[in-house]
Amino acid sequence: MDILNVDKITKIYRRGFKGTRVTAVQDVAFSLTENHITGFVGPNGAGKTTTIKMIMGLVRPTAGRVTMMGKPAESTASRAGVSYVSEQPYFYKHLTVGETIDFSARLVGIKRAAVDSERKRVLEAVELTGREKAKVRSLSKGQQQRLNMASGLLGDPKLLILDEPMSGLDPPSRRLFRSLFKKLGDEGKTIFFSTHVLEDIEAVCRDVVVLDGGKLRFTGSVASLLEKGALGTELVVSSLPDNLTADLRADGLEVSRSPGDETLILIPAPKNPAAYQRKLYEQGIFCLSIQKRTMPLESLLYGANDGLANTAGDGGVS
Repeated sequence: MDILNVDKITKIYRRGFKGTRVTAVQDVAFSLTENHITGFVGPNGAGKTTTIKMIMGLVRPTAGRVTMMGKPAESTASRAGVSYVSEQPYFYKHLTVGETIDFSARLVGIKRAAVDSERKRVLEAVELTGREKAKVRSLSKGQQQRLNMASGLLGDPKLLILDEPMSGLDPPSRRLFRSLFKKLGDEGKTIFFSTHVLEDIEAVCRDVVVLDGGKLRFTGSVASLLEKGALGTELVVSSLPDNLTADLRADGLEVSRSPGDETLILIPAPKNPAAYQRKLYEQGIFCLSIQKRTMPLESLLYGANDGLANTAGDGGVS
């Protein structure tokens, strides 16, 4: 079932005295399936935050429609069971961590009797246990991001919409968030989060939506995206006789030496790796390792070859 459906949304702003039309997002369409972690990728200025604000009903689309839980995004009923975490947290700095969570808990309607257990649960999830009495103003940026995420976990939401949740995090906090996302995914939560750090996508996401210049460039699984950047299969052997090296190169394979003085054989994507494994085996040569080689995700998304041109598909993520 689609828990979120974005149907060809466009957002046009008017700027300046003359009201010049500026298109921030144009004809973007995709959907999210329940229980999947989906990354929302694009360079700065791609339109990610504007899209998320339209999803949350904070900005009205100029054209198109968004539904969550089968209800229009502009309806408050659509946000039941949905958590939104903005990129920039805004807190009352004079409050303590515990007071901030308690305040947020009451805002989302958690009963007074359940606030203590909820506070304990969400602070434990982001590893802020023991900091309940610390003033928010004393927290580092990374700790404030953790507190922001803790507030987003209140009420055990079914769908989490997160705008750059790992922005500015140090490596330990980034690892914590990745682990938390995986845990939430295992618990059956649906997560949609924006990022421009591509390692986050490869580490935790099953699906990805790619936006660039306000337009959709790709929707689908991370595996299918990486498949578009497939370079071939790399075989590692201890050594090759000169005549076999020449034969392989004549067939269009790349043969080189590794820093460890092993021989690397790259079989281009269209060719059958099994045929060359048999050829090596017949010569008494065994592979030390076999692995797929793909173009780096960053090069695939933002490289000069524009590898994702016209690959947005039908707008579905499944």
